[in-house]
Amino acid sequence: MIKILEVCTASSPAYALVFKRAQVLNTRYPQQLKIDILCSDGQEVELMRQQGMQVILTDLHRSLNPWHLLQSLFNLQKVLRHGNYDVVHLHFGVPSLIGRCLAFVLRKPIWIYQSHGYSLSHNTSALGKFTYLAIERLLKWPVNLALFQSHEDIEIARRYQLLDEPQIEYLGNGIDTDYFSPSLNQLPTDKTIFGMVARFEAIKNHELLLDAVKHLRLVNPNFKVLLIGQGELQTEIAAKIAAHQLEDWMEIRAYSTNMAAFYQEIDVGLLTSFGEGLPRALLEPMACAKPVIGTNVKGSREAIQDQTTGFLVPVNDPQTLANTMQWLMEHPIERQRMGLAARAHVVEHFSAQHVLERLGSIYLACYEHHRRLAKLETSWDTSQ
Repeated sequence: MIKILEVCTASSPAYALVFKRAQVLNTRYPQQLKIDILCSDGQEVELMRQQGMQVILTDLHRSLNPWHLLQSLFNLQKVLRHGNYDVVHLHFGVPSLIGRCLAFVLRKPIWIYQSHGYSLSHNTSALGKFTYLAIERLLKWPVNLALFQSHEDIEIARRYQLLDEPQIEYLGNGIDTDYFSPSLNQLPTDKTIFGMVARFEAIKNHELLLDAVKHLRLVNPNFKVLLIGQGELQTEIAAKIAAHQLEDWMEIRAYSTNMAAFYQEIDVGLLTSFGEGLPRALLEPMACAKPVIGTNVKGSREAIQDQTTGFLVPVNDPQTLANTMQWLMEHPIERQRMGLAARAHVVEHFSAQHVLERLGSIYLACYEHHRRLAKLETSWDTSQ
C-alpha cells in the first residue's frame, strides 16, 4: 500500500473538490491506496472526518507574503516528515508553490502538481506574466507529474516550455452529475434569478457584473443576482452594492455546502472572471440544466458551447453582459432548451466518473512504481 497526501489550502475546496473522489478511491483500492487530505481548519473538516476521511490540519496561508510562505513551507515539511507519504498531490496556488520548492530537497515522495489554471489572465501585466512564467519554468524540475484540467492550459505549458512532455497529463474536471442534477419540483417565479459562485477577489471581476446590473435594471428590472463566495473583497463589493443602491437586484448569500440546491434555485449561472482553469462554477449549474454566461477567457470558453449551452461575453463590456442577461430573461423557452443542452454536455464531457478513472489509473501507476522499487531494495539487501 502507498500513502498519498492531497494538499489543499482551505477546508472548503478540500471538501468540494477532493474529498469525495479520495473517499471513493480509498474504498475501491483498499490494498493499494491510502489517501489523506491536508488543509486548514474549517466547518467541512468534521464533515469529512465523520465519513471516515483522515484529515490533517495545518496552516497553509493563501498570502504570498514571504514570512507567511516560509511558515507554510515549514508546516508542510513537518507533516511530510511525520506522515512518511509516498505521493504528495499538490492543489491550488500556495500549496503548489511551497510544495514544489520542498520537492527540490525532499526527493522521496512522488510529487504530483495539479494545475487548476495558470494564473495568466486579461488583467495580468507584461512584467507579471514574465515573472510568473519564469517561476513556473524553474519549478518544473522537481515535479514528477503535472495534471491539467483544461486543454488550453496544456497548450500554454507546451508553448512556453513550462513542462517537459512526459510530465504532462490531462485529468479534466469532473462534476457529480447525480448530485448536481435538475430539480424536479422547481417552482416558477416572477423574477429571473441569476447566480454567481466566485471568490471575492480581483480576478473574478465582480465589477463587470455590478456595471451590467446598473444597465439592466433600467431596461428590465425583473431579476435578481445572487452571489456566493468568500474572500478579501467581500466587504468592498457589499459596500458598492449599497452605494449604487443595487440591493433590490443583488444579494450576497452565505457560503453553503449544499451547492446543488443553490443552482437548482437559480435560472442562469454567471461567471465574469478575467481567467479560469476549468471552472466548476460553470459546470455545476450546467449539470443542473441551467444555461450559463461566462467571459470569453481561458477555461470558461472550454466549458461553454457559445449560443448552445450558454453565452460567452467580453471581459470589459458590461453593456453586452446586460444585453445577454436581458435576452435570457425574455426568452424562457430558449433558456430551458439551452439548459438541457448544458446538462447533456456536462454528462458527456465533464463527469466525475471520467476524472475518477483517470486519477485512479495515475495513483495505481504510482503504486506499481513504489512496489518495483521495494522489490529492488529487497533484492539489493538480500545480495549484500
